[in-house]
Amino acid sequence: MPLDYDYQYWLASMLLHRLDNAKGELADFLHNHDGYRFYTFSNLILENQRHSEYGLQFDNAHFILTSPDEEFIEGFVSGLLQKPEFSLGETSFLVESIDIQNQTKIPSKCVFKTISPIYVKTQREVEGEIKDWDLYPKDGKFYENLHNNLVSKYEEYHGRAPENDFFDITEVIHFKGRRYTIAGDHRRCSEMKFKVQGSEELLNFGYQAGFGEKNAMGFGCIEVSN
Repeated sequence: MPLDYDYQYWLASMLLHRLDNAKGELADFLHNHDGYRFYTFSNLILENQRHSEYGLQFDNAHFILTSPDEEFIEGFVSGLLQKPEFSLGETSFLVESIDIQNQTKIPSKCVFKTISPIYVKTQREVEGEIKDWDLYPKDGKFYENLHNNLVSKYEEYHGRAPENDFFDITEVIHFKGRRYTIAGDHRRCSEMKFKVQGSEELLNFGYQAGFGEKNAMGFGCIEVSN
């Protein structure tokens, strides 16, 4: 069966179930925790991808999952090895292999490319009501909130502020707005390739935990680009 275009929620749910199978206490903590979840994952990277009115067709697929917490990685890997078969909607998958890679060292200046879109929002008054407002890079508030979110996540994870919180996107090389439906909610988000400079501790943390919001739903996963 073709894969539904809006599969992120199913993939996020599957990962949580696999984590629960392998590390139930950690999964319970995530369910009951109001703060951040320190992992993210890419869109499915599809081999020989074809589009149809019914969804995505492909030959093989893989995805990338990152986290600053080795316990998360161990839990996801163990859970997927224990139960390698899963479904996203009506499409069935079988995990054939898992490749655990060494952490990439991120320098203070580099080019990032999203492998799942970045989601950033603010709140604005609309017709007399304060509502969530999704942001694109054309809005200056996008960069401010992206930076603040990254610092806030760092502080919660490490229990302290970063020694240097400098972070600046110096150029957006490519941008494409996308709209995703997650559990019935529509989210406007950004596929981007961008030049960034900042403190290495922040950039490396963002590379592992994800940039922007809703990382554990499959937003904000990036790779280093040439």
